[in-house]
Parts: sequence; structure tokens; C-alpha cells
Amino acid sequence: MKYHLEEEYEYDFELFGISTHEKDYRLCWAINNSLKISLERTSEDVELIFPHQKEKYGKFPVFKFEQNEGLDVYYLVGNKWENSQLIEEQKHVDFFLMIQSNHETKNKIILSKLKEIPFVLSAYEINVKELKSKENLIF
Repeated sequence: MKYHLEEEYEYDFELFGISTHEKDYRLCWAINNSLKISLERTSEDVELIFPHQKEKYGKFPVFKFEQNEGLDVYYLVGNKWENSQLIEEQKHVDFFLMIQSNHETKNKIILSKLKEIPFVLSAYEINVKELKSKENLIF
């Protein structure tokens, strides 16, 4: 008899997809100004191995900001590295803004502020539970 252990993670964060032609540091600066936060580049990127893809390895930049003693955490994560994507089913997204918060986030206000950034081509909210490769967002 075989037993399969399956563990379901809680995806307790808000996720926004952002498309832009700008570099990560420039988008980070614009988001910081728009949302009045201080995202900073982390020392470690998200590194993934893709066994079934042409590009076998991916390294995605991460920017992070914590406020209220770690109760609210913001991440800006790159979705593209060479010929691979962190979330493959979101190929047109260049960056993800993840917000982990203990209180209700004002998604419409955040989305509105992201769309006001002049070089953001599109920004929208993503339902994490519908993503096939959502495990890549756990780091």
C-alpha cells in the first residue's frame, strides 16, 4: 500500500501583475514613491530549476519592505530571466507585487497607484489560487 503525503500551503498574500519595459530598480523606485514604502533589493534572489524546460535554471530578483514590525511585508519579484518565467502561465507579466498583511489591504487603491506610474503598461490583481505554478511564490 502506498501513501501520498500532500501539503497545501496557505497563500495568504495579495498578488499584482505588472508589465513594463523598465528595469527592476527603476520600477522599484517608482513603486516606493507611489506607495510611500521603501523596497530594497535582497541579498538572495529566487532561484529555480526547471527540469522539463529548455532553460533549466532561473534566477529572479527580489525587493522587500517590512513595516509595522514585520506585520506588513511587500515583495517585488521579477518574473523573467533569460528564456524562463517564475510563473509560466503569466508570460506577459514582468514583475509581481506581493503584499502579506494582517489587515485588509486596499487593493483598488494600490492598483490605481500602480497604474498611475507612467511607464507601467498594465497592472492587475491576480488570484493566486488559480495559478498552476503558485508554489514558485513560496520563498
